[in-house]
Amino acid sequence: MLIILVLVAIAPPIAFLIFILRHDQTEPEPIRMVLKIMLLGALSIIPAAIIQLAVLDQPFFQGGGILGAALESFLVVAASEELVKLAVVLIFAWSNRNFNEKFDGIVYTGAAAIGFALAENIFYVLDLGLTVGILRAVTAIPGHTFTGVLMGYYVGKAKYSDTTSARNGNLIKGFLIAYSLHALYNTLVLSDTAAALLMVPLVIFYFVIGTRILKEGSAASARRWAEGVYQPVPEAGLNPPPVTQVAQEADLNLTEDRSWLFLRAVVARIIFIATAVLWVLLFIGLADEAGTTQETLEIISGGLLLTVVPLVVAIMLERSYQRKRLAS
Repeated sequence: MLIILVLVAIAPPIAFLIFILRHDQTEPEPIRMVLKIMLLGALSIIPAAIIQLAVLDQPFFQGGGILGAALESFLVVAASEELVKLAVVLIFAWSNRNFNEKFDGIVYTGAAAIGFALAENIFYVLDLGLTVGILRAVTAIPGHTFTGVLMGYYVGKAKYSDTTSARNGNLIKGFLIAYSLHALYNTLVLSDTAAALLMVPLVIFYFVIGTRILKEGSAASARRWAEGVYQPVPEAGLNPPPVTQVAQEADLNLTEDRSWLFLRAVVARIIFIATAVLWVLLFIGLADEAGTTQETLEIISGGLLLTVVPLVVAIMLERSYQRKRLAS
C-alpha cells in the first residue's frame, strides 16, 4: 500500500513536468538543470512551511468560514509559496547560461512549481490517503503547475526586458497573478462551504490558459530561433553572447500579440468575478449570522483587505489590455 501511495503522490507532478518539457522543442533545456530546479523547488517547501507555522498560529488566523480561509490564503499561504518558487528561479536559474530565451522562464518556473507540488503532495498523500491523492492530482497539482507557467511567462519577459523598470514590472506582475489565482483557489478549498465547488471551473481555467500559454510560447520560441533572435548556448566555460538591441526589440514585438492581450483580459475578468463572488458570500454570511456592529465591521474590513491587491492587479491588466487593443 505504501508503494501505491508514493506512486500516486509522485506520478501526477512528473506527468505535468513531462507535459511542459514536450513544449520545449526548439532548444530543449538540459534535463539535469531542469531536475535541479525541480529539486530546489521541492526543498523550498521548508521555508514556506516555517513561515506558515510561525504566522498561522496567531489568533488572527483562527477564524472559520470563507473569511478565515481567505485571510489564511491571501495573507500567508499563497504569498509564501509563490515567493519561494520565484526565489528558486531568480537565485539558481536566472543567471545560468542555459536560460537564454523567454520560453525558458516558463520551463524553469514551471519546474520549481512542480517540485514544490511534488514535495507537498507526498506529505498530504502519505498522511491522508489514496482518495486525497487522486483528488489533488486533478486540482492542486495542475493549480501549482499552471500558476507556475503563468508566472514563468512573465519571468521570461523580465529576463529579456530592455529596461530595469520593465524587468521589475514583469517580475512583480507575474508574481501577483500567480499569487492571486493561488490564493483564490486556497480560499475556496479551505472555506468548508459550498463555495468550494467553484474550484472546479477554476481548475478548468488553469488547464485552458496554461495549455494555451505553453503552445503559443513554444510556437513563438520556434519563430524567434528561426529568425536568429537568439543564439545557441556556447561551450562550457564561455559566456553566452549578448542579445543585440535589434534582436531584443524584435523579440518584444513577437510576444505582444493578440493572444497575450487576450490572456490579460481573461485573467483580469476572472479576478473581477471572483472578487464579486467573495463579497456576495460575505454578505450572505453576514445576513445568516447576525453579529455585533464591531464584528460586522471587522468582516467588511477583512474583505476589503483581501480584495484590494487582486483588484489592483485586475485593473492594471484590464487597462493594459484596453490600451494595447486600442493601439492596434
